[in-house]
Amino acid sequence: MKQPVKRWVIGFSAVLGILLIGLLLQHYWPALHLLRQPTFNRATFIHAFRGRGWIAAIPLAVLLMAVTIIPGAPNAMIAIVSGICLGAPLGFVVNVIGLSLGNSIGALMVDRIEDHHQAKHQSRILTDLLKMRHPRIGVMLGYSVPFVPNTLVHLAAAQLAIKRPQLEQLIVLGSLPSAFFYAFGGDAVLHFDLKRVLIVVVLIVASTGLVTLMRRDRNDMTQK
Repeated sequence: MKQPVKRWVIGFSAVLGILLIGLLLQHYWPALHLLRQPTFNRATFIHAFRGRGWIAAIPLAVLLMAVTIIPGAPNAMIAIVSGICLGAPLGFVVNVIGLSLGNSIGALMVDRIEDHHQAKHQSRILTDLLKMRHPRIGVMLGYSVPFVPNTLVHLAAAQLAIKRPQLEQLIVLGSLPSAFFYAFGGDAVLHFDLKRVLIVVVLIVASTGLVTLMRRDRNDMTQK
């Protein structure tokens, strides 16, 4: 994708994201206003908040898609908000859709020659992805780990010349764990369930072990 088109897509995504954030704030404002009441009731607040959830599903999915397209944007924050607003089951579905569409469009924006020249000296993770014995599994794991920048995974997929239908499958499969973590965690935040929040944090931290798995797979290939 040419640079002017990339800039247009990123700029459009940013404007769309800002508009959707404003729309969602307006939609949830009556429920958020309950937080300022002197006699705050948790059950009433949760009921009022979740009672407005179904209408917000599509805007949240589009917002998550837009934020995921923008390199370096905090898509994790939006995915957690999805869990807060919609609950774990619906939030999970919305997160899978938003992350998958955003990463799919983001992957189209990567030029494997130009972008590789800019990034090759910046990330050991990119090197690990490119030199794994099972690189396609590595790409899927890359999309699964919250701490791995999506841009690097897009670049690895472009360098590996993964066919588009197969890449779409890897993107969806890779989005499932992150979508679950964020939706489950957001739901726990709304219910003020510290135990569930801690479980999600532990699972996210543990997912970094997948990076170790990628490096081990690379080392095994090097030794052979």
